[in-house]
Amino acid sequence: MSEARTTDILEDQFGGTDKAPTAAPVTVNTTVGGIEIAAASATRKSITLQNCGTEPCIIRLGGDPSTAAYNFVLSDGTAARDGLGASITLDTWKGAIKGITAANSTVIAVLDILED
Repeated sequence: MSEARTTDILEDQFGGTDKAPTAAPVTVNTTVGGIEIAAASATRKSITLQNCGTEPCIIRLGGDPSTAAYNFVLSDGTAARDGLGASITLDTWKGAIKGITAANSTVIAVLDILED
């Protein structure tokens, strides 16, 4: 994709190149109490999570996840970063998001879009 086309997309979708979302993948493991995937944000417009790893990820909104206390599970892919892991977009959630795995670790890609 050309640099000009990329700039057009950033202008259309996010209101400018200086407002483009930034995110780094988060490694989630078996740590008791979960790993913070995204902090709470009063200015969040939406957030998308995708499991890019090979372990299911147990997700809890606004609390500590466990195998007994969670909101949903993002299924894993068949290989790392194969694009087959589950994804979800939350359009109104502004609270913290934490994850945990039952075994091993996985990687969650995060796209957190904030208001101006």
